Amino acid sequence: MISFGEDKYIPALKEMWKLCFQDEDAFIDFYFNEIYKNDETLVYLENGKPAAAFQMIPYSLKNGTEIFQAGYISGVMTHPDFRRKGLMKKLLFASFDIMRERGFDYTFLIPQEEWLFGFYEKFGYKATESPHPQPLSKEPPLTPPKEGNCSPPLGELEGAYQIYHHFLSKIFQVVLKTETQFKQILYDFFNEDGVLFVNEQGIAFTFKKENQIVVKEFFYRNRKVKDVFLKVIRDYYSQEAVVILSSFDKLTGTEGMIKRLNDERPEISALYISMMMD
Repeated sequence: MISFGEDKYIPALKEMWKLCFQDEDAFIDFYFNEIYKNDETLVYLENGKPAAAFQMIPYSLKNGTEIFQAGYISGVMTHPDFRRKGLMKKLLFASFDIMRERGFDYTFLIPQEEWLFGFYEKFGYKATESPHPQPLSKEPPLTPPKEGNCSPPLGELEGAYQIYHHFLSKIFQVVLKTETQFKQILYDFFNEDGVLFVNEQGIAFTFKKENQIVVKEFFYRNRKVKDVFLKVIRDYYSQEAVVILSSFDKLTGTEGMIKRLNDERPEISALYISMMMD
């Protein structure tokens, strides 16, 4: 039997989440306190208890100058005792009808393992390519960049969302984030010891991985700003080598999959989902 989420199912869903994803209790509590909503959750019940579930989280999807509504399939999990019984197939088909009823034009997801691309293809999802990089904003920097003008996360974060949204909105095909969704991204990022550098010129999400400094997502107004940010990042970590996974130089957002729910909408084959959602 398929049901929307209910408060009484949450303890079992938390237990299933830990079993399937091995996340820390702090993150699971955060997810269910801040992200999880009963009416955005589909649960397959066996003998009245959750056996499989996922969330259909609303996002805005920008395609050129048009904005569409899309459902992000998140937290896809099946209890080990109920796998290979077709429960996820039933949940997915039910979700398509629900999302259409709610006015969603698309649904998208990020497979966490390679074999899942083939699994979701059976339900009409198609792998997305990275959008063709758009030219940087030609507007001049708001103020001359200075070497000390980047703030780590312990500094003031006011306005960080507006800066992030500014850069995302310049991408031709992109999943936009609300301020609440941005804060959710930051929670997970900081929980993994990430360091955020941000000012009105740009924004860089960084973390240390073994002996490398990785910039997971990086947006900036021009090349001079980029060089200043990289110098500040190197000085902060006292390390010269920096690996950039995503920037305006080479837009390589996390590879995801998308399915069109409304045949009157255009097919989308390229979509920047954001490295920070992976």
